[in-house]
Amino acid sequence: MINVLVPVTENAEEFLKSVKAICNDINIQLIIGVQESIAKNYDFNIPNAIVKEYDDKVTREEMINDFQPLLLGEGVFVARKPFTMSEFENFTSQKEQIVVCKSNDKNKFVTFVKRVWRNIVKFIFGVKFFEGDSSLIYFNQDLGGVLTNVNNFSYSTRIDRWRATTKTAVDSSYPNVKPEQDKALNMKLIVFALLALVIGVVTTTLVCLFAKVTIVIGLLLACLDIICLSISMLLLIALTFNMQIGHKNINNVKKGE
Repeated sequence: MINVLVPVTENAEEFLKSVKAICNDINIQLIIGVQESIAKNYDFNIPNAIVKEYDDKVTREEMINDFQPLLLGEGVFVARKPFTMSEFENFTSQKEQIVVCKSNDKNKFVTFVKRVWRNIVKFIFGVKFFEGDSSLIYFNQDLGGVLTNVNNFSYSTRIDRWRATTKTAVDSSYPNVKPEQDKALNMKLIVFALLALVIGVVTTTLVCLFAKVTIVIGLLLACLDIICLSISMLLLIALTFNMQIGHKNINNVKKGE
């Protein structure tokens, strides 16, 4: 059996088409999360589906985390965007253990830059990205039992921490969704990155203006500038990583939401 997880926070009409296309399959456990405002305007009482209604403040990734206790420990298909029946069959029929959407990047230079950047992130933070997009992602039954027990289920479906597994990417028709951003954290990273640069520049300038710069002082200033620049670069890399993956620390849905 395949667990199909569908969090609906937008594109309600398209998601309705998707779930109606697969709801009669006896080999599927369909779990749908719908925000209250959407539930009032669209009928998501789908046959053979578990439908959970959430407060409008509940995000897509929070819904996905909230679905985890309902998993049956078999295949898992996470749909962050609408899909067609043929796409669903294509994802779930692949022989690889993890299947994602193909990236929309067609420019070879952009693809090369992203590959270099991802290698830098892997070297610094020890994590990898999926070679594709996780707007639609399928984990076969070999990994279902693992997904029922992982911490931060949503994050584990957006970042490639899966070792010794086979992966592939297939085409999908709907545009890939943008990750939900942790705006507060991103702003902090920007501020601290700029602050590190400012400290280096201002300190070096003031010392040069008001003190006699000896060889020792010059070396100390050079070390300070290198440290400040390195800190700033690390923070900017962390920023781009967060923007690519989205909000990492997802809150649990409160009871009643």
